[in-house]
Amino acid sequence: MFALNALQSSALSCHGRSNGTPNLVPPMARHPPRIVRCCAKDTETEEYDLVTRIVGKLFGKKVVEDPSPGGLKRMDWSQVKDLEVVMDRDASPVATDDPYMAMIRPMLSGTTLEEEPLRCAYSATEDGWTPAEFFARVGGYGSCVLLARTKGGAVCGGYNPLGFDGLGSDKGSMGAFLFTWPDGNTKGSKPLKLRKVGTEQMAVVDRMDQGPQWGPGDFKIPMAKPTLNLATSKLIDYARPPGGKSKSIFAPGEGGKTELVELRAYVRKGGKLNYELDGLRWKTSYKEGGEGPPTGIVSL
Repeated sequence: MFALNALQSSALSCHGRSNGTPNLVPPMARHPPRIVRCCAKDTETEEYDLVTRIVGKLFGKKVVEDPSPGGLKRMDWSQVKDLEVVMDRDASPVATDDPYMAMIRPMLSGTTLEEEPLRCAYSATEDGWTPAEFFARVGGYGSCVLLARTKGGAVCGGYNPLGFDGLGSDKGSMGAFLFTWPDGNTKGSKPLKLRKVGTEQMAVVDRMDQGPQWGPGDFKIPMAKPTLNLATSKLIDYARPPGGKSKSIFAPGEGGKTELVELRAYVRKGGKLNYELDGLRWKTSYKEGGEGPPTGIVSL
């Protein structure tokens, strides 16, 4: 189980039993939002994108600043969750967080789970190192955070904004990310948060015949014999840690292959997602009584 620094002693059971309290991760460094200084005036204004600047030149500043130009409500992209990985602020604590949830909470800024109470849906040591158990407990519940500890002491994991359903799709999202404390020191150091790079394609591989996977092999847990707790990592579609020397999210010396000592999955506290057909595509929402994806959905 996760515990002091390297999270090495038994502490909190995934399903409610408690034997101790692991240390919490310190807040990630905060960085101020990007500001552009105007040359003509001694003021600071937010930078507009190219399209907005062109519209401003054609129709004037009032149109740009109007929240409802022409009677149309302007899209506030800052309110769209999981659009991209937020790196410049931390999510605030939630009252119901246990020590494990408090450890990963700061990294959930800008995600659908940022303010949601979490629950531990799956623990490999308690529920079994099999794809069937993983998907039975995580599938259909929406956004998911994986938290693992390697044999070499690294504490690592990933965030999947689209959730797992095991229906055989490779899911694309720029909101997915990996994270790691390579030395396992969750109290004395900050986690490395590694965003998706390039395109959104294949951010998460979601297949029932294997365990969870990010990228083509950036973080993969096959859950296959003979070593059910084997994990591999070769950072290709996700950013490498600063310095560029490490090519995996594991501890120094482990290379791109190791065994996991612990593996947990966290989802929103509550029932499964509710699926509604909207034209030719399925929309998901958090509603009581949700039954997860209907039979036949392959990709959302």
